[in-house]
Amino acid sequence: MSHLHIPDGVLPVGLWAPGLGLALLLLLLGARLLRRASPQQLAYQGALGALVLAAMALELPLGPLEYHLTLIGPVGVLLGPASAFQVAFVASAILSLIGHGGFTVVGLNALVLGAGGALARPAYVALARRWRPPAAMLAATAVTQTVSGALWLAVMAAAMCVQAVGPQRVKLAAGVAFPLYLAGILIESAVAFGIARFLVRVRPDLLPGAGARPAEPR
Repeated sequence: MSHLHIPDGVLPVGLWAPGLGLALLLLLLGARLLRRASPQQLAYQGALGALVLAAMALELPLGPLEYHLTLIGPVGVLLGPASAFQVAFVASAILSLIGHGGFTVVGLNALVLGAGGALARPAYVALARRWRPPAAMLAATAVTQTVSGALWLAVMAAAMCVQAVGPQRVKLAAGVAFPLYLAGILIESAVAFGIARFLVRVRPDLLPGAGARPAEPR
């Protein structure tokens, strides 16, 4: 839902070029912030990036439509904003090579996913002070998907306005997109809850602040 499957040549340059420029700027800023990352941290980031790539390449049947998981909520919690944005950019770039969106929307995809991912860890840390990790992960992912999905809808609306799409088609697109938006929030949040439960049992140290909480009963 929060990944733009738009081929090259559809969006005007005035829409995708600024997005690509901003994404590259944020990518350079993130690289500067993470320049002292250890080899272990880089390997961990790469492993989670591969997981995101695999999840986004899979298609989940959702009635007559298909849904692609992003896992950007859990990844944002585990990696933090800068690393999560790098993962979003690289995953979007690789997916463009296999037809999941064109090269011109790599920047927009990175911004849509990265914006939500940047909020995941702060939201989780705030919620984990009162809630157990799975519930905090679920809620943080809901925040992530709400933001990313809203940006996805905004980009689609802007594209339709630029292309001067008729009002009937706009209503039809909105009627399809909004239920998918809500379904995406529920699906991603449920998956994040399961991931957090698994991590609490096998590697609670990977969760921010989880070491200070008692482990959940098995």
